[in-house]
Amino acid sequence: MLLPLPAILFWRSDDGRRVALGLFFIACSILVAVAFGESRKHDRSEHPQNLEAVWRERMISLAGLLFVAWIIFSTLLLELSGERDWVAVALAFGSLFPALAVPPWFRMRTRSSVAAVVFTVFTESWMKLLGCIVVVSVYGWNADSRGYTTMPWTHPNLLVWCFWFNTAALCLWFYFLGKRRFIKHANGQPEELEAAVLKQESL
Repeated sequence: MLLPLPAILFWRSDDGRRVALGLFFIACSILVAVAFGESRKHDRSEHPQNLEAVWRERMISLAGLLFVAWIIFSTLLLELSGERDWVAVALAFGSLFPALAVPPWFRMRTRSSVAAVVFTVFTESWMKLLGCIVVVSVYGWNADSRGYTTMPWTHPNLLVWCFWFNTAALCLWFYFLGKRRFIKHANGQPEELEAAVLKQESL
């Protein structure tokens, strides 16, 4: 909670709340990415015959932690930002889903928590870009000047609906990708052989 706190305390405006939301999403992504940096031996020792249960338990535990973090963040935002911005609270809750579903696969694939968070933020930002492509395809190249590329959360337009749909699809896709990678990773080969496989895949 230290990451978004300065923006809440010292930047009491709409821009400050947007920055706080972004930092909250990054902080949640860091928590999830770090949680998947543990060794495969530990995962196998917990439930050697049921790695799906290990995945499920870890995701449930992380979901609980993120929910508590959201409650704390929302309380601080409502009490300290100078305005009761319930839209920001709702957006913070929505950010929990990509923060939970996307980082695990990137963490296990890159073996770096920093890279996992960077790729998570980059991937989530693409969901808005894909929505903008749809909006431009529907309303034409002057969609921006006509106000169709804004995101009125209380009165959703096409861009908002596309963003929500894209984010939901992203979360489902990365959840199952992460689950498959987790099981493969926990049952995997020695580190040297796995590194060779990753190098061959990159070629």
